Amino acid sequence: MIQDPASLPARGQAGGGVWAVAAKTSSRPRKIANSLAPQGDRAGAIMMNRNEGSPDRHLSEDRERPRKLANPIIVTTSWDDGHPCDLRLAEVLAKRSLPATFYVPWVGEDGKPVLRAEALRSLLGQGFEIGAHTMSHRILPGLQDKELSREVRGSKHMLEEQLGVEVRMFCYPRGRYDRKVVDCVQQSGFEGARTTRMLAHTLRFSPFEMPTSVQAYPHPPLDYLKNLGRRKDLAGLCRYLTQWCRYGSWVELGKRLFDQVLREGGVWHLYGHSWEIDELGLWSQLRELLDYVSNRTGVFYPNNGVVVQLLQEQFSRVPEVV
Repeated sequence: MIQDPASLPARGQAGGGVWAVAAKTSSRPRKIANSLAPQGDRAGAIMMNRNEGSPDRHLSEDRERPRKLANPIIVTTSWDDGHPCDLRLAEVLAKRSLPATFYVPWVGEDGKPVLRAEALRSLLGQGFEIGAHTMSHRILPGLQDKELSREVRGSKHMLEEQLGVEVRMFCYPRGRYDRKVVDCVQQSGFEGARTTRMLAHTLRFSPFEMPTSVQAYPHPPLDYLKNLGRRKDLAGLCRYLTQWCRYGSWVELGKRLFDQVLREGGVWHLYGHSWEIDELGLWSQLRELLDYVSNRTGVFYPNNGVVVQLLQEQFSRVPEVV
């Protein structure tokens, strides 16, 4: 791990606990002019279910409940590459009041089309988060300092210039990064970065190594084993071989991982690529999984940036046990 969030200093000055902050603040991104506001004031609202009779049942007015949750249950999603199919995906998510962070490169990989500023502003207007995904979707480890800075810092600058809001989150192309890349992302002003690590639901992770639970893609078992093996996760390999490998589809795997988060608390994180979902005809499977995890009482539904910030604050404020 690059850095244990428990060792990070508390961000922001708001009192009453991190979940109290979440319940009181707005989920809309701040304008660039306000980028120096205390981090606690920029946390963003946690989406949380109310009863079905409430017209705004996904926006909690219960300001005490978040403080009482020792092990919050969190659902978040993220989608890479900024493909025009993201607009269709946004409709699917919005219908279920589910959050998303869309990670957008300035130029698409292998000539793929990329959403431009007007469409991205539309996503922002619907309450979704926009994150950076480099300038040209290049693999970052091995790049010279100048090239690396252009890809990382340049992507943040271009998106902020076009959208007029602060871009807080970054996503490593193909999940590839090393210490030098992480340093560059931090120094460029990002607050967190998402990886392609799968089968995770922990509440504790480095803000610049945000893991995921499941990808919207029909991976064969070997892919999961390689994913776990690359990070030398022996405990994860054991869990997969004894527990998760029995599920034959990514939808069923996603449901069972979500069930575990419901029992134990944690972050259930779905990620994928809308163009891949479209090419493989996975829309009905995606809707099935999203229907399963949405509209759950007591479940919080923030975007990636809010998850990173709130969990850092929560664990930095946990008192030491004597």
